[in-house]
Amino acid sequence: MINFKLKYIDEIVPIGQEPNQRLSWFWLTDGELWLDFENEIIYEYSDEAIYYFGNKSTSYNEYYLVRFIEDFTNLFGKINESIPEKFYSLTEDLEKFKTESENWFSIHDTDENENTDFYFDEYYKLLSWINERTLDSAHLIGGPNLFFFRKNDQIKIIWEAEYTLENGISLWTVKDGFCEMNYHDFVNEIKLFGEDFFNKMDNQIELALSKDFKNIHIDKKRLVEEHQERKEDFWNAFKMLKQESVNKTNWTDIEQTYNSIVKEIG
Repeated sequence: MINFKLKYIDEIVPIGQEPNQRLSWFWLTDGELWLDFENEIIYEYSDEAIYYFGNKSTSYNEYYLVRFIEDFTNLFGKINESIPEKFYSLTEDLEKFKTESENWFSIHDTDENENTDFYFDEYYKLLSWINERTLDSAHLIGGPNLFFFRKNDQIKIIWEAEYTLENGISLWTVKDGFCEMNYHDFVNEIKLFGEDFFNKMDNQIELALSKDFKNIHIDKKRLVEEHQERKEDFWNAFKMLKQESVNKTNWTDIEQTYNSIVKEIG
């Protein structure tokens, strides 16, 4: 499900300019990332886009994998929470729900200053159950958005990935879509990713400790410390996928707001 490839340590570009270049654990996570949901590949550039960009060495998203991990694990507490049937059914056409919500907001958005409270108290609250389960790709031009909605023992994963460049080229190979899978299988896939990633980072750290970086500054003592900290952070977050949700959503409050939409715009 979660696929990646770390760059060889000699290929990683340090930050800064000579003679003030440096590396840390963060930069050693530079690599490629792609997600596979029932053979639908997220973060895979189309052949036309690769040709257009000219200098891409891979068809996948190149970035620091730690950023994906930080953003993804930040959602685990909410992903674990099973959502009510009424809202799960709304995910069948998530775009329609978001459009109706925007239209409802526009009715009340008559004065920016006057309606600030309305935005945060009503509109933001209405979409909170979606936003809290959204993995965006803000670091990418046309980056896909992924949404994770659990209902009991199943989870629905929705992606919005269709993006067209100014010349009409489709950026990604995948179209908008979704898949459903067993929640426990989903959790196990994340476990496998975590084990694989940190095993490979173990090797990356060993290589860094034995390498002479010459004029590139790297704090090897701190490198070992942070590696352990990052492992602990990931597995602590992972536990949230398996335990009862702590910060439960106020579904009654959100449903009341949603009922207002139904009454006002039909």
